[in-house]
Amino acid sequence: MDRLNFRQLEIFVAVVDAGSFTAAADRLYLAQSTVSDNIRALEELLHIKLFRRESKRRLLLTSEGKRVYQYAQDILARCSALWLDVALDSALELTLGASTVPAQSLLPRYMALFAKERPEFRCTLRCGDSAKVQQLLLDGDIQLGFVGSSDDRQDLIYAPIAEDHLVMITPNTPHFAALKARGALGRELFTEPVIFRERGSGTQKVIDNYLSEIRFDPHVIRTVAYVSDPVVMQRLVAEGMGVSVLSALAVREAVEAGRVLQFELDKAPVRRSIYMAWRRKSPMSAAARSFAELVRQQAAASV
Repeated sequence: MDRLNFRQLEIFVAVVDAGSFTAAADRLYLAQSTVSDNIRALEELLHIKLFRRESKRRLLLTSEGKRVYQYAQDILARCSALWLDVALDSALELTLGASTVPAQSLLPRYMALFAKERPEFRCTLRCGDSAKVQQLLLDGDIQLGFVGSSDDRQDLIYAPIAEDHLVMITPNTPHFAALKARGALGRELFTEPVIFRERGSGTQKVIDNYLSEIRFDPHVIRTVAYVSDPVVMQRLVAEGMGVSVLSALAVREAVEAGRVLQFELDKAPVRRSIYMAWRRKSPMSAAARSFAELVRQQAAASV
């Protein structure tokens, strides 16, 4: 005999409380199809109908649905009491992952605000390139990921939270200052020695796509190094090793300080989004939901 599971009851209560499948999916950070599948499975398991779908805008509980709702509330309340008594400490942990650009440019502010607003939670931040962060999510080692590219993985949901664009940076020398003064574009400077990001980086993925789109001959490029850390790349550029393409967010301070010069890659900015990602079929913890909501509020305020 199949058994009831906690997740089905949690989703059922969320649907009743939210008043719709769509609102419950948003509240739980789940796909609407996942919510529908769990409600259908619960109905099949109990051999009853939980809702009367008489209106597209409003769900009405059947008499059996009302009874199940009462039981579900009681079960969830008892589980919550168990969680508070036994598992509270681990539940206060929020584990985040971020690729280099969001880790350096966005997460410090988000985490500082979160610490002020929700001091009961503790954050751990794990850093790596976009590919590594997405794998950490899939493996369940982090709860939320922040990356510079989306790989359309079926098991992950991506929400854009910030806009960025790529720029070419060069040493601050008379040669490059003269090029900048005449309005040269970054794409003209790929004949210089180039320092690239490592493979697997979201930034490098956008660069590769851009070079492919403009049909730039890769044999013209003389790559002198692959470097994983954008801060190190900026220092190498400042020392005159070569030029590099990096996130405008990442190089802002170095450009403002005059350590390097910035060139737009093309006449139209080469844009990319920064994403917040989470597992499609895994409900978020209270800590993750709170952090995700803070990020969404910050993203909306910056538009």
